[in-house]
Amino acid sequence: MVEHEFIFFKMTLLQAYLKSPKAKKVLSKKPGEEGFSLIELVVVVAVLAVLSAIAIPSFMSIADKARSAAAANTVATVAKECAVKITNDSATTQTFAAVNLDGYTSFQFAGSDTNCASSGKIIATSPDTTKYPTFIYDVATGEKTCTASGDAVKLGCASGKW
Repeated sequence: MVEHEFIFFKMTLLQAYLKSPKAKKVLSKKPGEEGFSLIELVVVVAVLAVLSAIAIPSFMSIADKARSAAAANTVATVAKECAVKITNDSATTQTFAAVNLDGYTSFQFAGSDTNCASSGKIIATSPDTTKYPTFIYDVATGEKTCTASGDAVKLGCASGKW
């Protein structure tokens, strides 16, 4: 008798479970219905393609911006060194060797002079002036100017100042 009651109790629990919405949903699923549909995958790929199309061009110019900023900072540093050397030394002139950076092949004083006091200007130029701006530091006035054309305008020289 106890055995029959136990089996009856098990059957009512099983029937109650099978009637629950959660069990019906799981049991009604056909084989092969799990996973993502083709449309869902296509939508995800399309979204990723749009995001990469927006992001990649902005990352491509980072190296050029870094080269341009390094050139501008080097010109300012050379100008500061000139001022410090002239102030600290009894001599009125100090000379520097030209500096070369990636993308900028000549860091020079105005003309071919390498003399701080007589040069008047410190100039950073690139052979490709359409890609990189030219930075000029006037030693006498402390004015920082630049000239740019083409894509060089985007690299820190949009207003002629840096």
